[in-house]
Amino acid sequence: MFFKRPPFWFVILISFLLGSVVGICFHQESNLVSSEITSMIIPWLKFPGDIFLNLLQMIMIPLVIASVALGVSSLTSVSELLNLGSKTMVYFVFTTTIAIIIGISLATIIEPGKKIKSESRLSSFQQTDSGATNVDPLPLTIANIIPKNIIKSIYEQKMLSLVLLGVILGIFFLSGDKTKSEPLKLFLTSVESFSIWFVNVAMKIAPIAVFGLMAFAITQIGISLIAGLFYYVLTVLLGLLILLLFYLLLVFSFAKKNPFLFLKSIREVQLLGFSTSSSSSVLPISLKLAKEKLHIKDKIADFVLPLGATINMDGTALYQAVATIFISQVYQIEFTFFQYLLLVITVTGASIGTAATPGVGIVILGSILHTFHIPIEGIAIIFGVDRFLDMCRTSINLSGDLVTASIMDRWIK
Repeated sequence: MFFKRPPFWFVILISFLLGSVVGICFHQESNLVSSEITSMIIPWLKFPGDIFLNLLQMIMIPLVIASVALGVSSLTSVSELLNLGSKTMVYFVFTTTIAIIIGISLATIIEPGKKIKSESRLSSFQQTDSGATNVDPLPLTIANIIPKNIIKSIYEQKMLSLVLLGVILGIFFLSGDKTKSEPLKLFLTSVESFSIWFVNVAMKIAPIAVFGLMAFAITQIGISLIAGLFYYVLTVLLGLLILLLFYLLLVFSFAKKNPFLFLKSIREVQLLGFSTSSSSSVLPISLKLAKEKLHIKDKIADFVLPLGATINMDGTALYQAVATIFISQVYQIEFTFFQYLLLVITVTGASIGTAATPGVGIVILGSILHTFHIPIEGIAIIFGVDRFLDMCRTSINLSGDLVTASIMDRWIK
């Protein structure tokens, strides 16, 4: 009677902190637990986190297709779709460009790569120019957004293709024969309702999942390597903080919301994003929070958030810009003004359509390094801290999506 149940975000935060402490204790450099015991226990600590991520990813694709289709169909006309879509895309490109400029500026001013001695260059990271980091030409990349095999796109989780499918279904609901489209629309409505119910069930194990995921992540991060890459980590974190402040300025200026109350409202999503390193996995929770706490109209949230989880990767774009400049400084490769401009365009294009799953950013970074003739083995220098920074930038990516939805909710009448 006198005990008040703590808020969900507080439980998540406590799980996060406890998982971090346990991870430090199990890390080899702490010398508190033997490696044999660590190898036996850590997989079981991570086990609830794996189940949690699998549950969310299992429902992610039907939820994205249904929510985008229903979001588009809830608009009054195709012209309203073009209005919302064009404004959202221009906004995404604008914020991504700002994020990249912030990253390049900080990396150029702080020069984190020059803080590492030339002897520290690593060559153990095996990667060839013909490896998985190659990217298709831009026209082919755009053409491949249209799924020629929808089953294959679902299997490979090509989110941009699935978002496009949802948009096409929504246009069909808007402009097609109502008697023929209504049964399919009702089916997708049921799919969305089931997905939201499923998310609520999965959230029951979220605190345990966050605890296990954090414990596992900390054991994978080399403490000594983080110390050696202090300036690099500091540059990325400072850039993400500036980007978050920029978001809050946009919320205040365009969404007309109190930035501190907004930040308080989205903290659960930020913590989950930090723990899972996956924007797409947390998408169902973002949709729920946007509608229930931020009071964003369903049609705006259902359209903007799935699209944002696919192409609005501002935190990732900032990180890739910093990492590219950092590795070029380690190898004493100087950038010209034209190359800086080309880097902005390249990273912007690379961030669009990047799969919103853990670790993909490091693969995309390889393709960017290859473009600028920077040794790809330089990735080995930052590989040890990438997981932690991946967690940080995912949290910022999710924040940016919710900021976008809030602004579009204000702009689109």
